[in-house]
Amino acid sequence: MSLSALRFSAAWPEAAALAAQIVDRHAEAFGRASHAWSVTDRADEATSAATVLLTTDAGQAERARSAGAAVVLTAVEGDLLIDTVHDRLGTYRFTSAAQGDAFDARFVAVFGAALALAFEPRDALCVARAWIAEANADALAWPTQFDALPRVLEPALPCPTAADLAFALGPTQLGVYAVVPDADWVARLVALKVPTVQLRFKSDDAQAVVDQVRRAEAAARGSATRLFINDHWQVALDVYTQAPNSGIYGIHLGQEDIDEADLVAIRSAGLRLGISTHGFAEMLRVAPLNPSYLALGAVFATPTKTMPTVPQGLGRLFAYAAAMRTREPAPALVAIGGIDLAAMPRVLESGVGSVAVVRAITQAADVPAAVDALQATFAAHVRA
Repeated sequence: MSLSALRFSAAWPEAAALAAQIVDRHAEAFGRASHAWSVTDRADEATSAATVLLTTDAGQAERARSAGAAVVLTAVEGDLLIDTVHDRLGTYRFTSAAQGDAFDARFVAVFGAALALAFEPRDALCVARAWIAEANADALAWPTQFDALPRVLEPALPCPTAADLAFALGPTQLGVYAVVPDADWVARLVALKVPTVQLRFKSDDAQAVVDQVRRAEAAARGSATRLFINDHWQVALDVYTQAPNSGIYGIHLGQEDIDEADLVAIRSAGLRLGISTHGFAEMLRVAPLNPSYLALGAVFATPTKTMPTVPQGLGRLFAYAAAMRTREPAPALVAIGGIDLAAMPRVLESGVGSVAVVRAITQAADVPAAVDALQATFAAHVRA
C-alpha cells in the first residue's frame, strides 16, 4: 500500500504499519479506493470529504460535518459503544460491546485499511468493530461471524422485530431469478419455467402499474414460478388479497422503500419479503426484520439501475455471504447486479442460493436458449 493512499494523524503512530499489512493481504479480494483517505482525531484537520474524524466530542463532530468531512462520533454507555457515522450516504448508528479504548491503534488501523479497500465509512466501521470482537489468531484474517458485527440502532424501522416475527420463508435456493420490466416478460418466463421472476415495472401511471401487476399475477397463478413484485407493495398486496390462489409470491423493496411500506401488513398476509442491500451497514439494518431474502449487490457494474455505491465485486459478495450464513435465522441470499452466464459459477461459489439476472435474459438473442444455459449452470453448481 502506498503511504500516500492512507494517512493517519499523529495520535496513532502504530496504525499505518498494520493498515498497510491488512491492505496488502486483502486488496486482491476487495480492490482499492479510487482516492486517498485521511483518518484524524482533530476537527481542524477534517476539512474534506476524503477525511474521517474519529471523535467523542459532539462539537468537533459538527465542525467536521460542516466542513464536509465524514465523522465517527462515539459514546460509551455502560459496557456498550454507540458509534454514529455520518458519511456521504447519510447517518447510521451502531452499538457494540466496549472492548478497551474506542479508538485504539488496532481499531484505527483496521478502519483506515477498510477505507483504503474502498469500503464506505459506515461499512469500514462495521469491519473494524467486528475485527476487534472476533479476535482471530491470524491478526490479518477478515472477520466472518455475524455475531461479531455491530448492531444497527434503527428506531424508525416500521415493523416489530423479533426472531419469532420472521417473514414467511421460501427455499434458501431461489434458483435463477429473472428481473424483468413488464408482465409480458413475466408470462414469457413462466412458460419457460424460470423458478423466480421479479416484475420491476417503472411508471408514474398508477393504472398502468395496477394493470401490469394484475397481468403478472395472472401469468404466474398456478405455475411453479415464484413471482415477486418490486416496489409497488400496496398494489401487490391488494391484488394478492383479491385473487384466490394468487400468483404473487412476495414483494421486493429497496432500503428507502421499507420506511414507507406497511411491513406488518405484508408479513401478516404471508407474503415473502426481499430487501436490497449494498454493504454491511444495510445488511445489519434490515436483518432484524427477518426478511425472506437479502439481495446482495450490485456485484458488477450495471446500466439497469443507478447505484449510489460502486460495484461491490466478488470479494465483498463472498464476505457478506459468509457473515450472513452464520446468522440465525439465516435469510436466503440473492446475488444481483451485472451477472451473466460466464460470471454465474464464480458468483455461486460465494454460497448465495440465487443469482438474479436482467440483461442475460432480456437482451439475449435467443431467450429460451439463454434460460436453458442459466438453469443448467445453476443446477450443475447445486449438484457439485
